[in-house]
Amino acid sequence: MRHIGRLLAGLLLVVVLVAGLHSGVLVLRWPGAGDGVGVLDRRPEHPVALTSLGRHTKEAAGRASFRRYFTTMVLGATEEGGPDPVVAKWERPQVTVKLLNDGGPGVESYLRRLVARLNRMQQEVRFVVGSRQPRITVRFLPHDDYVLRHGDSSVGTTHTRYYRSSPGLISARIVIDAGRQDGPGQLKATLIHELTHAIGCAGHFTDPADRRASVLYQASHVTSWSQNDAAVVRLLYSPWIRSGMTAGQARAALRRYARTED
Repeated sequence: MRHIGRLLAGLLLVVVLVAGLHSGVLVLRWPGAGDGVGVLDRRPEHPVALTSLGRHTKEAAGRASFRRYFTTMVLGATEEGGPDPVVAKWERPQVTVKLLNDGGPGVESYLRRLVARLNRMQQEVRFVVGSRQPRITVRFLPHDDYVLRHGDSSVGTTHTRYYRSSPGLISARIVIDAGRQDGPGQLKATLIHELTHAIGCAGHFTDPADRRASVLYQASHVTSWSQNDAAVVRLLYSPWIRSGMTAGQARAALRRYARTED
């Protein structure tokens, strides 16, 4: 009887754990979030499926909601007193990304997977991880050093240099506060967020409904591009979108693309 009781207790414990996994979520804090809370869910609502990306992109370009998504993600907000934002993308045939220091276990392999996926999303620019003449650099700083240089309102930042027409982007520097990453998952989420800025997506999403829709949500915990994110990258690095385009010009280009014959 004692063995049966132990068996029943063990089964009950398994049932409780399974129920918890299916119904419960773990929340964690991310500095800079509107309410400071994000769900520990690192998959987007619609993860990218490269086999269907071309069809999805064509269909998405015909929707006004996606065209707004595109311009929000690529152009960002107008700075008060500054010029209207324009598209700025890489126009070099190859862009090298370099890790300037060690970000921890698995970071380099994760970055290489991201770069490989970027190249499968689009064929206009080849991104590579290397050390020769890097155009995009990634540096991890201790918390105190990061705060001293970039303040304490973010966990990562990207500084880009670009022309407001061709040749577009000419350099990007990613800096990540290594001391404020709650584990490797959050570090990866920060890295993909900042890398997406570095390839020409300057905007942020702030509506909670976009929390899992894009890596560029203001406090994203997502570690892979969504289907719409991938469509944005595919369109950004296509002949339809050029450096120097305004939001209106970009939306008009997407409408023309949606009407073309395959």
